[in-house]
Amino acid sequence: MKVPYSWLQEFIAELPPVDELAALCDGLGLASGMVHRYDGAAAGTVAVVLESVAPVPGSDHLLEARAFDGRDHHQVLTAASNARAGLITAFAAPGVLLPALGATTGTPVERREMAGLESAGVLLSPRELGVFEHAGGLIEFPVGVEPGSDLASLWPGDDVLELELTANRADAFSLLGVARDVAAKLGVPYRHPAAGLEAGNPALDDGLTIQLADTAGCPAFSLRRIDEVQVGPSPLWLQRRLASVGLRPRNNVVDVTNFVTFELGQPSHAYDATALPQGVIQVRRATAGERLQTLGGDELELDPADLVIATPHDSAPKTIGSKAIGSKAIGLAGVIGGLEGSVGPSTTGVALEAAYFDPVTVRRTAKRHGISTDAHYRFERGVDPNLARLALARASELIADLAGGRLHSGVSWQGETVARPAVRFRPSRVLYLMDFEVPPATQRSYLEALGCGVEEMDEDSWRVSPPSWRFDLAIEEDLVEEVGRLHGYEHVGETVPVMRFVPPRADPTHRGLRDEIAGLGFQEAIGYIFTSEAELTRAAAPEPRVYLADPQGVERSVLRTALYPGLLAAAVLNRPAGSLALFEVGRIFLEQEFERVALLARGSWVETGWQGEQELDFFLFKGLLERLAQRRNAQFEMRPQHAPQLHPGVAAEVFWNGRSVGFAGRLHPQVAARFELEDTYVAELALPLEPRGVRVLDIPRQPHAERDVAVVAPTEVSYRELFDLVTAAAGDLLQSLEPFDIYQGISIPQGQRSVALRLRFRHGERALRDEEVDGCMQNVIRALRDQGYDIRDR
Repeated sequence: MKVPYSWLQEFIAELPPVDELAALCDGLGLASGMVHRYDGAAAGTVAVVLESVAPVPGSDHLLEARAFDGRDHHQVLTAASNARAGLITAFAAPGVLLPALGATTGTPVERREMAGLESAGVLLSPRELGVFEHAGGLIEFPVGVEPGSDLASLWPGDDVLELELTANRADAFSLLGVARDVAAKLGVPYRHPAAGLEAGNPALDDGLTIQLADTAGCPAFSLRRIDEVQVGPSPLWLQRRLASVGLRPRNNVVDVTNFVTFELGQPSHAYDATALPQGVIQVRRATAGERLQTLGGDELELDPADLVIATPHDSAPKTIGSKAIGSKAIGLAGVIGGLEGSVGPSTTGVALEAAYFDPVTVRRTAKRHGISTDAHYRFERGVDPNLARLALARASELIADLAGGRLHSGVSWQGETVARPAVRFRPSRVLYLMDFEVPPATQRSYLEALGCGVEEMDEDSWRVSPPSWRFDLAIEEDLVEEVGRLHGYEHVGETVPVMRFVPPRADPTHRGLRDEIAGLGFQEAIGYIFTSEAELTRAAAPEPRVYLADPQGVERSVLRTALYPGLLAAAVLNRPAGSLALFEVGRIFLEQEFERVALLARGSWVETGWQGEQELDFFLFKGLLERLAQRRNAQFEMRPQHAPQLHPGVAAEVFWNGRSVGFAGRLHPQVAARFELEDTYVAELALPLEPRGVRVLDIPRQPHAERDVAVVAPTEVSYRELFDLVTAAAGDLLQSLEPFDIYQGISIPQGQRSVALRLRFRHGERALRDEEVDGCMQNVIRALRDQGYDIRDR
């Protein structure tokens, strides 16, 4: 970002010297890469008016011009195509040094003879004059620049700061943004160029209509009408401002839009009103195959994801392929305008646009077409969503003033005012985090100087509302940083401060979860995030959303949409193993990027205890997930679900603390056949799997009393029914209830099973007597028999 010193002075009257200003910007985080000198017009050059221009006989490119400098007439030869009678341009007489023509010490202009004629000096291009890089024609000055005027005085040099801004400081990509920060640091007011301007009355009909078909890509759009404009060269002050930031002046309409982009940070665009049939302008997505010729002369084939500015056809709808569209694109929204509808010398009416475009949409469009512009550079980082109407008022008044236009009192507008969410802020946190003290009143003045609204809830609790242009102020620490920036990082101590706090426990890499899953017997696998479309289809995973522009091969051409296909591929490689238990923690890429954990298990499962080795089934797999939830003190639940990758009868939706997080079940037979895997169980869950708060209890001081009972009940009776029945009958002394054996066979009737239950009783203050426990057990047995269940005594 280039910041001319004299331009910044228009915002802040009393600036420190340029070197001090550069150091101040460094301290504000607006890193000053360098300060360089912009020299301005070469000394000795003057303005002249061309009284006549005629071709030189015998030459196919030379022109003979008669130039008047207010006192003398000069015969000058030139090859510039824009030389014409009445043009006010720059002239260097013999002896004037022009550094742009040769060495840095200057090359003197000499009288020259060409085609038998003498040229008494040179008519200058902008590059030869030394003001900006353009050698394709003579520099053009507006009416009002008097012949003979000293150009070194009219176009003086300036000091320019080069600021190296980080992407989060989108608000500083303008002179206004830099002025806000500098003024806040200096404790002085700044001038807002658009403050108090008439923004236009939306209730007045200005003959313009906005058709906003995509509010996600363009939440706000405004238009202002200016009639009777006269397109011509910009005044010298405007040309000088644009040249000092590296832009080439074009004309008084286009230059204003570029000027306001750098002044306020809001890009805008001017359309020739005759290019808008019935005054209608549209914002929509492009149609596949649609084409646009840009201002730069490139012809683009648009993508359906591109957001375009369009206008209805004058005649019948145009057909692209087999699809008819009722409008044509005249600009790539937020990136670049189209050649059709652009302002030219014959333009007499202008429709001026200022809008807010979605940063992601603009970035993707610019990257897709390989285009970089000042507008896209700002939109992709974030333009103030509330700035468009104010910037439109500033630009339209400048155009009306500089191009002699008549500004319509109405304005066309669609959109809503955006308010940034308030942030809770504690002034005491500045000392806590920065280790230097700033009085609360001073902190408040800093925040208000940056445009924040401050509401004091109590002594150490404020409600701070960031301004709409500060996207980077979202949490309390952001506000602490702002106070630290303005107070000065030089107050930070030279030694490490005493750490008066313990940082909160954080696990961004999910190391704790990895350890817990490994503790269940699983081994961690790490797969590629790149995969192929065929592999995802083979695993019945979601279709790919992100395709690599330059993949190394078809097998690594897309980003994965699920983790479990990678585990299936690992299971294939380990097919000889009798049993397998794998898991992976990683990211998947759908419409957004998500973190997931996936688990895969098959084969036998070795358990300690009398049951020994068990063949893995759904219930054992479910039990492993339940055990993980128990370790995190989380509520766990499964509900039947249909999933394309899972067996229709063995598939479940997983709920963690009441939130749906994924699926678990047996691999679908068709998917299993494709991978040649048998009886394989998979689960994939969304992260984080939040642990719930742990309730701390005293260690029991009294022993528990333990009793067992074996209940013979029909096989369709679930354990939950038995649990509820026994728990209700046992009373308040029951501490725990769990099954430890299930038996079907000899002595058990057909269609029934024996479920052995272990009950533990405890009193919190004393040891239980046998008769108390026996009484509880009699209640349990009575309740079971009343329900029709038998008690097995052997």
